[in-house]
Amino acid sequence: MGKFLFLFILTFLAALPSFAQEQEDLPVREDAFLVQKEIFIWRTDKTYNTQAEIYACQAVRLHKNWFLTAAHCVYTACSGSQLCTVQITLAEADLRQTVRVYHSTSSPRVFIYSGFYPGQNRISSVDVALIRFDPETAEYSYAARGKNAWQSISQEQFSALLADSPETKAQLSAYGVRLIGAANLGNSRFGAGIVVPKTVNGVLSYLQLPSKDIYFVEKLQHFISPGFGVRKGNSGGGVFTPQGDLAGLVSALMYSKNGNASFYDAEGKAVLTLQNAHDYFMFTGFNGATLNFIRNKVPSLRVIGADMGFVEPVHKNFEEIVKMINALPVQL
Repeated sequence: MGKFLFLFILTFLAALPSFAQEQEDLPVREDAFLVQKEIFIWRTDKTYNTQAEIYACQAVRLHKNWFLTAAHCVYTACSGSQLCTVQITLAEADLRQTVRVYHSTSSPRVFIYSGFYPGQNRISSVDVALIRFDPETAEYSYAARGKNAWQSISQEQFSALLADSPETKAQLSAYGVRLIGAANLGNSRFGAGIVVPKTVNGVLSYLQLPSKDIYFVEKLQHFISPGFGVRKGNSGGGVFTPQGDLAGLVSALMYSKNGNASFYDAEGKAVLTLQNAHDYFMFTGFNGATLNFIRNKVPSLRVIGADMGFVEPVHKNFEEIVKMINALPVQL
């Protein structure tokens, strides 16, 4: 098997990637992806430092007050006793509304799964974090689209113009999504197909992958799929079914040099070969640990088990890829 390089997607300031052509498979319910939002994270004490590092990610609005994202998106700026700021674009159409959430130890707003450590030498099955948003006390900014640039407006002006902007209203009211639980799931093939959306500057785009070659690997507690093409800027975003159920979060990539990958059994016989697998897309599913973490914070969470028609068991041996991933260092 060719040598692999594994890395987390943590750099978000580079040029945004081009999306591959969407595949015609299951019909996609695009309005279901309005729950996905663009977020920016930085250390609060660096707010006015033009050289400060800003992490640009995606997040899913699970509830009116809660956003779900990848832990590695917020860890550097918000972990420990650090004060951090999270800016969320709630809507961006004819009108734009953003909100800033301020996190501190005395007023916590960012909650990172306690077992997540970005420097560990394996992928993390707990790469999840929650952001608490209080609509009544949050700090909002409003703007209207001008000929060449956004123009700042007051809350009163925004409210008056909102009636004539149905797209903005739809984005603002979008929250709530059903999670697909992967607790106690064995090696399985995910047969529902996946869609990975991304919202940038108010524009929604997405990649769609049919049901072939999407696997849940029990020992990794992670989903994997070869050659999907997800790149920088997607971290923390949702991995949905075409009909809008949330299967997981964008987490990591692993690259293959030779373009193919095989899984072997104990005798060295190839039991599964994936052709043209130039990269592996890995996404964090909602296993028992992550699901309990989210449930403890988010009220009225809707969950359906993956075994309710989304997966089928497979008798594949993933030992080779498990060993490889657990042995390779993570590059941040």
